[in-house]
Amino acid sequence: MSDNSGKDGTNGNAPVHQRETVQFYRSYAHYSQLGDCWHLEVQGRVFAPSRRHIRKRALMFLLKRVVRPERNADQHQLFLERAQLFLTEHRRGKSIPVAIAERAHALPDTTENGHFEATLTIQASELEPSVVTLPDGRRFVQFCVELPEEDGRLFAGDVELVPPQGISIVSDVDDTIKISDVANRKELLQNTFTRQFRAVDGMTQLYQDWAEQGCSFHYVSASPWPLYEPLDQWLNSDGFPAGSVHLRYVKLRELRNDREGHGSFRAKRAAIEQILRSFPGRRFVLVGDAGERDAELYAQVARSFGDQVAHICIRQVKGRHNPHGLSPQAIKELDPHHEDRWTLFHHVTELSEVLPRVQSLCDHPSAS
Repeated sequence: MSDNSGKDGTNGNAPVHQRETVQFYRSYAHYSQLGDCWHLEVQGRVFAPSRRHIRKRALMFLLKRVVRPERNADQHQLFLERAQLFLTEHRRGKSIPVAIAERAHALPDTTENGHFEATLTIQASELEPSVVTLPDGRRFVQFCVELPEEDGRLFAGDVELVPPQGISIVSDVDDTIKISDVANRKELLQNTFTRQFRAVDGMTQLYQDWAEQGCSFHYVSASPWPLYEPLDQWLNSDGFPAGSVHLRYVKLRELRNDREGHGSFRAKRAAIEQILRSFPGRRFVLVGDAGERDAELYAQVARSFGDQVAHICIRQVKGRHNPHGLSPQAIKELDPHHEDRWTLFHHVTELSEVLPRVQSLCDHPSAS
């Protein structure tokens, strides 16, 4: 996927060398009444442009062979921009200082793939002055890397302060809210590398409506982390509600070999289970599609977490595992005795009753 580069002696005492970039992934925080504090999940990566020109050219050649970008000038330029996201050097062994609520926190050293993740515990009273409240009422805390005064760069991130109770949406991305055509490998690669991302009709407005009613969002995808920036930019520009983003650590060759999606399945399940464990008092709506194995995945999660999973919505698309979409019988086999918490849909208009029903479950827990 990228070159693995450790400390090369050029960093001096600077926490972030001039060639390096720190990228934070939008995440969430969960509240602990014991101690009146928030636990902030902070994660991201440190990378630099690759200086191994021969390896860089070889990887670009490989990507071109796999993607086969079209000759259209705009599409070819977009391919080059997105391919460059994979042609970087990982920076391992870097401890990044971040400033949150006017206090510095040292993050753990980056791993071999340049990633870092940490749970930072901060008193609620200390955090409150830094909270930014969105028009829909959801609250975020912004933070940045602490750099020397003479360094004019800004590397910033944010986390959502998700309350202990409420409704959260766990949403797949490809073919659920973004047109990807995962079942068609050629189209999937073109939609990922050479075309502007496009939303599934109606999903933006649906999620906006749900956000206005207090829902928090977690976008979970099997896409590799280097695609975080264009994906996050697209979510913002298309008007999807801000929420945590969960992709996966994977190398290009692993992507090529994972044709059956086993690695994708495991990565998404791990991410979703961590989210649900962080919020035992919240109810969840899981939204996915029939093109891959979302229904199987969500059924497993629902069996493990019981009533925390209030509803499951599956968009009907043709896929490798379900060439004709999903049938009610398939749902009955996946989640016996709980078919009523599933909705198979072709268009978002079929989801109009989902949130009121989940809200009713929250108001009357015994009804579940």
